Amino acid sequence: MGDGRVAALAGVAAVASAPGYRAFADALAGANVRVAALEAKPDRWGRLVAWVRRDSSDAPGESLAERALAAGLALYRPDASAKPCRDRLLAAEQAARAARRGLWSEAGSGPLDAVDAKAILAAEKGLVVVEGRVLTIGEQRGRLYLNFGPRRTTDFTIVISKRKLALFEAARVPLRQLAGRRLRARGLVDRGFGPVMEIVSPDALELLDSAPASVEANR
Repeated sequence: MGDGRVAALAGVAAVASAPGYRAFADALAGANVRVAALEAKPDRWGRLVAWVRRDSSDAPGESLAERALAAGLALYRPDASAKPCRDRLLAAEQAARAARRGLWSEAGSGPLDAVDAKAILAAEKGLVVVEGRVLTIGEQRGRLYLNFGPRRTTDFTIVISKRKLALFEAARVPLRQLAGRRLRARGLVDRGFGPVMEIVSPDALELLDSAPASVEANR
């Protein structure tokens, strides 16, 4: 910004390698924007997490987060500050995916398949989107596991601390009843013990079906 501060778009993880990203960024240089800070203090990188809107003749009050997602230049990031606009941001991302814009334009560029552990391990560092059907549910040492394959040490697994379970219950996400359900998850991947994604918020999960398949949960 003009005063030297750096604003980070809430709810957005930019993908700088996406086709069209550089042109989008260059077009914003010198643009008049309105910044509404969502946090009292900058994040650990010194950035101001905010909603940023640009006024233009064809799109007054345009949300830059929605614009970036709809153009396929970013992924929705489940920030707590972005929760009020989660549905709109996810819809913008879905529109880009359906139209194969930006990062979704190449063949096979959809969410990573949960059963393809090698592809998940090989993904670029940063926010990753994985989609698949939960095979089993496990619980151990204060954690709940959503297993997408028979071997937790080599197959993709989502881990949730039991200290966070109340958040999922409040959001009506039935973690212990997800065996057989198809879902989409987003977060960082720990590659130390197989591809593991730790989820701390229900906003990082999307249930993609309405009824579970006939798969038993292992508790």
